[in-house]
Amino acid sequence: MTDFDIEEKINKLFCGENGKTPAKERDAFWFKAVEIGSVVTVLSRPGFSAAVVSGSYEKEDSTDKLKVTSKIIVYLVFKNVANEVERRKLLHPAVKYVVGKLQGNNLGLDIEPLNAKNWKETTTPEHLIDKILEAEVEFETAYTLTPETEEASYRNLLSIWSSFKSEEEPHEELATSKVNFDNGETP
Repeated sequence: MTDFDIEEKINKLFCGENGKTPAKERDAFWFKAVEIGSVVTVLSRPGFSAAVVSGSYEKEDSTDKLKVTSKIIVYLVFKNVANEVERRKLLHPAVKYVVGKLQGNNLGLDIEPLNAKNWKETTTPEHLIDKILEAEVEFETAYTLTPETEEASYRNLLSIWSSFKSEEEPHEELATSKVNFDNGETP
């Protein structure tokens, strides 16, 4: 189990498979998958993304097991928000909806249930000009990390890709990088 598994489960819960909401959930409050920090040009429904952004480690006992506490940020973005009243009408219910679905939820993973910590609006003055509203909702969870399971998951890693793009649209790709692991062997 990795922090990416937590991110993936949260994103699927709110955005469905590959960012597409399943038909049976279309009547519910639903979101469109967006990338954190990306420029939002068109958004037909509220945007959503979840990321594990930090963590801490604590030795559990006399073994090599570690308790991992992970901080998760759920990022919400709304486009074409007309005024301050409309902002609050969207933001407050959306935050409560996200907290209601995630508080106490272990996502079917071997983790402690998610615990809502706080939320804050992160809209910048530039966003306001573009009629964009952004907010972050913070959660925390914990799980046990054992050297054996982490070694096994690391060995399953085949490659890592990185891509660096320009800040200005159309976000031209400036560089890419790949690290390969041949048959699970470290380089």
